[in-house]
Amino acid sequence: MKRVIGTVAAVAAVMVVMTAGAQAPAPLAAAVGGNMNHVPSFVGVEKGIFLKHGIDLKLKVLSTGQEMSKALQAGEVQIIGSAFSNYPVAVERGMAAKGVVGMMGDRTSRYSDAPVSVWTRKGTGITKIEELAGRKVGLPVGGTSDEYLGVLLARKGVARDKVTFLNVPPGNLVSTLQGGSVDAVAVWEPFGSLIQAKVPDAVPLARGGGYIGYYINMAIRTDVIDKSPELVERYVIGVAEASQYTRKNPDEAAEIATRWAPGLDAVVARQALRHMTFDPRITPHTIAAWEENVRTLVEQKKLRAPLAWQQGIELRFIEKVMKSHPQLFADLKPAP
Repeated sequence: MKRVIGTVAAVAAVMVVMTAGAQAPAPLAAAVGGNMNHVPSFVGVEKGIFLKHGIDLKLKVLSTGQEMSKALQAGEVQIIGSAFSNYPVAVERGMAAKGVVGMMGDRTSRYSDAPVSVWTRKGTGITKIEELAGRKVGLPVGGTSDEYLGVLLARKGVARDKVTFLNVPPGNLVSTLQGGSVDAVAVWEPFGSLIQAKVPDAVPLARGGGYIGYYINMAIRTDVIDKSPELVERYVIGVAEASQYTRKNPDEAAEIATRWAPGLDAVVARQALRHMTFDPRITPHTIAAWEENVRTLVEQKKLRAPLAWQQGIELRFIEKVMKSHPQLFADLKPAP
């Protein structure tokens, strides 16, 4: 009898596999940054994690959040990485998408900005943030490092208009600082670690410090959320699993990242990962960080009016996945 039961079970398992195999994976396209913020996306694609959950995910690698927003609005992708430092602006301008799962940031606190840093060079005479007044700073205008430095300057009593900001693409920040066309740069990873490794006379002025909530969620177009909620749920499961794999296998994740981020080697990637937290949860701290980022964006005149978090975040998918797949979150710190 046991053998018969075992045979029936084996046949059933084969039928399940055949049925699953007969259903082609659903295609999805995501715009992500060519940096360390999206390592779980790289890992999920290369390790076949998204395929395992029935999703054929294609990644469009871009430099900034603004470029990602344009790709989504143009219909090139259905998913984008949405940093709180610029995503509310895109929503205010008509972006029809909502964050459904976390990608980067420590979700146990309202402030998580360790990946952001400010650098100068020996010989500039700059030894602290206050001394940036009257100087030229290179950064991607409108990005996270722009918001971070703006908050940092305000805390130090330096008016933003006292500093000349030059719009420098992330991939050019290292050479721009090294070449001397700016006095300092504000960057996110892996560019801070690249500067540390590649610019011999680089001097750090600031890193993190709890000034802003630097969080990235993965946002999906609202029409996809409305029409294909089951597909969205499978994507969220894939992100959660890929994030856990990244946390548990950082050296392998760093190696994978080198194949997606231009000019990145494994040594720098491993160094950059030390400043990163990949937590797919969307916690009350994350919500509070959205609201504080919105206030900052209004103060910096990048946002016309306050924007409720419900306009940019949809909680039901991650909340469901946390209950259905608790093992994918078991290694994370509790979020008080």
